Amino acid sequence: MIRSIELFSRLKTYTFNRIRSISKSVSFNVPKIEPVKKDVSDTALTLKPLKKDVFQLSSKDGLPEVLFDSPPIYEYKLNSGIKDYRLAHLDIEYRAYNFEGYDTKFPSKYVCIDSKGDRRLKPHIYLNFVDVKPEFARQGAYKNVIKELAKKAKNEEGCEGRIILDSRDLSNYVPTQIPSPSLAHWKCGFRFADEESNNIMKRVLKGELPLTDAPEGAMYYSLI
Repeated sequence: MIRSIELFSRLKTYTFNRIRSISKSVSFNVPKIEPVKKDVSDTALTLKPLKKDVFQLSSKDGLPEVLFDSPPIYEYKLNSGIKDYRLAHLDIEYRAYNFEGYDTKFPSKYVCIDSKGDRRLKPHIYLNFVDVKPEFARQGAYKNVIKELAKKAKNEEGCEGRIILDSRDLSNYVPTQIPSPSLAHWKCGFRFADEESNNIMKRVLKGELPLTDAPEGAMYYSLI
């Protein structure tokens, strides 16, 4: 009987210490309680509202945010507000919490993890399509588009400067004077979500591979 009690006591102490050590490694964004004076004689307590139910794991390597819920996916068209006569077409969307996918890995500032453990993309502007008029090709029109979209992405709710696109060879559909669209995207600050594609692009830019070997795929705006 005494041995059973002693064993239970040791197990309880070990469990308490274990929970205590784990709790030190996780910090929760708990709202601060601050007094708000309605008048001289009345003091009430209020909670500062949270923009979203999120807690961030304490880590120096920049782990993604972890959500308490599994939010729905949001996608809708946006008006870019960009008026540039050199553009034939510009199509952008607002997207939030769509799944990252299995063949890509975006940096932590682009990702959150929902309550089911799935990696989701944080709110961002998605550049669906941009077409520069042939007579203005390679004259800075696209660079100006990205510059303006970067400003919009900082002001759009929750986007925090994030922009995502899919670099694809559209030479069969629209006239182009560059071997691969990803060369223009890269020059404007975009990088591939697939690290191997980034390595290939570096070899292309060094002249180790022809320009036509520039890879395609999902890219994110890295200058945020």
